[in-house]
Amino acid sequence: MNFLTLSIAWRYIRFKKKDKNISIMMKICFLGILIGSFALMMTLIITNGFEKAIHEKIQGISAQVIINYPANKLDPASLRQMFAKDFSSQVEDCSGGSDRQIILNHDKNQTLILLKGVEPAHEQNVTNISSKIISHYKNLEGLLKENQIIIGEKIASAFKLKVGDTVSALVPQEGTKTKIYLKKVNIIIAGIFKVGLEEYDSGCAFCNLKFLNELFEEQGADQVSLKLKEENKSFLFSSLFTLKFYKNFFANLFSYKSQTDLILEKIKKRLPGFNVQTWQDLYPALVSSLKLEKYGMSLLLALIVLVASMNMISLLFILIQQKRRDIAIFKTMGMNNKKIQNIFLAIGMTITFLGTSLGLFFAGIAGYLLEKYPIFKLPDDVYYVSHLPARMDIEIFIVVFVCTILLGFLATWIPAKRTKFIKITEVLRME
Repeated sequence: MNFLTLSIAWRYIRFKKKDKNISIMMKICFLGILIGSFALMMTLIITNGFEKAIHEKIQGISAQVIINYPANKLDPASLRQMFAKDFSSQVEDCSGGSDRQIILNHDKNQTLILLKGVEPAHEQNVTNISSKIISHYKNLEGLLKENQIIIGEKIASAFKLKVGDTVSALVPQEGTKTKIYLKKVNIIIAGIFKVGLEEYDSGCAFCNLKFLNELFEEQGADQVSLKLKEENKSFLFSSLFTLKFYKNFFANLFSYKSQTDLILEKIKKRLPGFNVQTWQDLYPALVSSLKLEKYGMSLLLALIVLVASMNMISLLFILIQQKRRDIAIFKTMGMNNKKIQNIFLAIGMTITFLGTSLGLFFAGIAGYLLEKYPIFKLPDDVYYVSHLPARMDIEIFIVVFVCTILLGFLATWIPAKRTKFIKITEVLRME
């Protein structure tokens, strides 16, 4: 587009009072694109925030990667050596663990809980369960000694337990087909934790793996949990101009951990026959619901942008019809069809660009405020989070901007190409 084309387009945008109806239609198109891009961006910011918040919350009791071997017990020490040797740049630490059910008994009250045996020295590096402890002392290695356990906040509230209390546990032992033998063991409440998930706060406890193995007369661990090292945060920018980035951009767009799958593939090759899972595999229903919510809401709100684009088509058809005499004069003076089309393309793209840019700008400000100041409270027993979360990614902004601009270009190009069918003689004779 040359200067003449742009100057004519800008003159048409700045309508005089006699063209007030066209001016109002332009404002409606502009506001429609602004509101649509703002709503779409805010939806992605909030849904990404929910994914991040729920991921961090579940990370309190579930590691990033869980490995188990169906046919046998695992030796956490030997696996730790293997990961330190072969995956030192990807794996930060690993911790062995086993889960067993016991009956907690106190003051004639009983409840069935899941007792999770862990290696305290390594578990506090693999998960953030230590940060969920609400009692005074938070060092996991110091808490989980011998027959000491930490319990969920709702268990402690229901049984009226506090740190230092002694309770009895009924541990199932090997029996016959018709009988189950229970062994009574005294355990000490060393701490109380609050994860924010009902199933853990009201039905879970942690103890030392050695103590759990002693209770059930076992050895080793049922599973090994891994903590992966932090991704390179400059991955997006360092790969921006590479073919790999463009090939994987949309595939990794909505993925919270874009490099995790690559690490899992290496671990599976190194440990054939082992089950290697992420926390998402443990909660498939939750992950699916989050994705469905994100894609469904994004699709519905994208219709706002589509409606605004339809308004753009109507606007330009009316504008072209109104400017038939000007178009005929331009053709008479030697302006070709492409330049005339560019005039109306410039009008539509200016409205689209300004509306999209301002919409994303306001969404960025709103997202920043939501991240820094969590003022909207939510019931955490329903939404897993206590406030409305937000998470902003530059690639999400880029994709929304590009998609909206492309949709606006398509809506502008359809009526703009009709200018070449305007006949000079007919227009000059009639008008």
